[in-house]
Amino acid sequence: MRIAALVALAAASVTPGAATAQMVAPASPAVTAEPDAARLALARQLLDEMMPPATRASMMQSMLTPMQANIRHGFEQSPSFQQTISKDPQARAIFDRFLKVQEERTGALLRQEMPGMVEAMSRAYARRFDTRQLEELKRFFATPTGHAYMNVSFSIMSDPDIAAWQRKLMSAAMTSTQEDIATMAKDIAATQQDKK
Repeated sequence: MRIAALVALAAASVTPGAATAQMVAPASPAVTAEPDAARLALARQLLDEMMPPATRASMMQSMLTPMQANIRHGFEQSPSFQQTISKDPQARAIFDRFLKVQEERTGALLRQEMPGMVEAMSRAYARRFDTRQLEELKRFFATPTGHAYMNVSFSIMSDPDIAAWQRKLMSAAMTSTQEDIATMAKDIAATQQDKK
């Protein structure tokens, strides 16, 4: 499972436009059309207000850190992982190294791809909001409340209730994935037996 994909999904969900776009401006059939140039310019200004370039990396890291901790916890709660660790003391060190590499790669990838994500979000906003709405959003995010919202929105993933939900989700996902892999392995083995 790619941590970067989870973070990108989470970033889109905590950024206000994800929910607001659905409530204020329903998606039109032309959402794939090239965005209007004036709207795109305003949307880029809005994203700069919402996610100031100087703080983007730290905002993403504040969301990434608790997500990585919850992913780690999900693995560690897996019965098969616990069984492996109990059988092989070196497995823990190998697992820790693996996660450290994944976390570092994810952080580097997010920093590298951040301009692309912001541009994609700008284009999405430009398609879904008209100039009046973009100006209103920009004014809101320039207010103290707007700044407070954006400062907190990325770190909301570390809230105890959200962290508990993520751990529960990861544990369930790990269990079902392992069961599905075991079933797939049995099915493959059965087809190979049929060929003999």
